[in-house]
Amino acid sequence: MNNWNFRVMLNRAPSDEETDTLYEAGLDDSAVAGDPDGGVYLMCEREGESLLEAITSVLIQISSVDKLWAVGVGQGDAVTLGDAARRHGGRTQASFRQLASGQRGPGGFPEPLIEADNVSLYSWAEISEWLRTKMGDNVPETNRDVTLADAAVKLACRASVVHRAPQVRDLLEVACRPTLVEAKVEAKAKIEAKIEATAAQGESAPPKVPAA
Repeated sequence: MNNWNFRVMLNRAPSDEETDTLYEAGLDDSAVAGDPDGGVYLMCEREGESLLEAITSVLIQISSVDKLWAVGVGQGDAVTLGDAARRHGGRTQASFRQLASGQRGPGGFPEPLIEADNVSLYSWAEISEWLRTKMGDNVPETNRDVTLADAAVKLACRASVVHRAPQVRDLLEVACRPTLVEAKVEAKAKIEAKIEATAAQGESAPPKVPAA
């Protein structure tokens, strides 16, 4: 088992009674906290085989309180160049603009995820990886599982708001099907290869001589 640390943003602050309910549901390894912008989140320290498994278990326990749910996981992946500069801590926003435009650096800066109303949003996971591999910056690696969990939670919230949760679940199931089929084929090929290797070893092994 690994120990994972992450935060889960909530749609509202739980009452004292609801906090007790969360504790009894298994969130005794988490603490309710707030940020200067008024957001409320759980700071979680959870054991699990994987980070996604740990996050999933926390989301299930949050659902024990009526009308309380997660609205995000970890730090949001979408950032402006100004946000990226603040997260980096060692580069200015002007430096990021020059890197993004190709005026500095080796080129190939990640493309924006969204461009609208003169605002460009980038993936911090992509930017941080590019900075580490192309610029040699000492930037902590972003766990892609946090990014995936955050995107899944935000999608679920949006689907609920527009009353399309069942349709979105069906869409995700269909979208993931090729990946699941590929994984099953790969697993089957590995098993068959192992069986063939075992059989080959059995054929080449000299017969055992009975003990006298």
